[in-house]
Amino acid sequence: MARTSKVSKIQYEIARLQQQLDAERAKEAERLGSLAVKAGLADVEVSDRDLLKALKEVAERFQQTPAE
Repeated sequence: MARTSKVSKIQYEIARLQQQLDAERAKEAERLGSLAVKAGLADVEVSDRDLLKALKEVAERFQQTPAE
């Protein structure tokens, strides 16, 4: 029986965790996209650059607010 090296086990675990992270990010992106559509952002004509700037400002605002 072949021995699996510690390095191989760690690489496998990293790959598994990366897949899990990618899946969670996709799920979160879908949730945020749905909220953006509900908020009416799909109907707003704005450049990606300006929208990203505004979203970063919103994120900053929520990051500074203590969680309830």
